[in-house]
Amino acid sequence: TGFEAKSGRKVKVTYGNGVETRRMVAKGQPLDVSIIIAPFPGALTSGSIVLNSATPIASILTAIGVPKGRPKPDISTPDAVKKALLGAKRIGYEDPDFTVAGQGPWEALTKLGIAEQVASKSEVELGPGAQGISPEATRNAIKTATRLANGDIDIGMLMLSDMLPEKDKYDIVGVLPRNVTAPVAVVGFVSAHASDPAGAKALLDYLASSDAQTIWKEAGQHGRAVERTFLEREGPRVLR
Repeated sequence: TGFEAKSGRKVKVTYGNGVETRRMVAKGQPLDVSIIIAPFPGALTSGSIVLNSATPIASILTAIGVPKGRPKPDISTPDAVKKALLGAKRIGYEDPDFTVAGQGPWEALTKLGIAEQVASKSEVELGPGAQGISPEATRNAIKTATRLANGDIDIGMLMLSDMLPEKDKYDIVGVLPRNVTAPVAVVGFVSAHASDPAGAKALLDYLASSDAQTIWKEAGQHGRAVERTFLEREGPRVLR
């Protein structure tokens, strides 16, 4: 990576579910550097991270997608988004109880006041929480992106960064307006027990730097993102 080339330090990156990462830090199990997705009150009060090391990295954007070739609805205003969601026969999104990707869609539905109205026509994915669960046991084991690609739903609400790698399988309409759902903050922290606090802080500074911004934007992140990512503690701990 660019950081390794510049600093000479080796970094091992582990990708995990954002909700579980928050839980790990809240339980006092942070890694040398933890990059966590808001909200994270348990992490902030755990005593396991250095609070003044908080470094905003970027934010997660929620986007709307439709099956390939279908008409793209207007999503430029809250009223337009509400009309599009109410007019769709079936919509899909992830469960906010299991994934951070579900936070934006759920905020949109509740803010627009239509969560109950669209419940009967919603397909709600469990995300990683569905691992090992048969679709025969619950419909929620099927991925929203799969339903969107197959044309089983008319509108899918997913993180833009999750949609971009498979954008050839469906059409991305655009990002939901900020007054419908706000970007979700992604913030990095140094562990209170990091073996190399200076190295950990240097990594966070790099991730928030202009050098890294192009990477995050190309990945569908906004401003200053690493999502569902944290550094794994290993042997003599990672940053050295």
